[in-house]
Amino acid sequence: MRVTLIAAGFLLAGLVGYGGSCVVRPFRDCWLCDGKAHHRSKRNPALSRPCWWCKATGKRLRLGRRAWNRARRIHRDAT
Repeated sequence: MRVTLIAAGFLLAGLVGYGGSCVVRPFRDCWLCDGKAHHRSKRNPALSRPCWWCKATGKRLRLGRRAWNRARRIHRDAT
């Protein structure tokens, strides 16, 4: 019983910490272009083109922030 409560406490602390970091920094670097907004072609490394994944911004919205925005939108539309 005590181990379960400790594990739940650590899980809750981790979720609160991740949620706080999503509030402070809602965007992260794109995984494909590493935040450079352009990526190299695999066939010809000399070619560089705009990143299609982040739409050449170099940033992507984090998963936790995306979930928070969707929950807020659902709540707002329900009222």
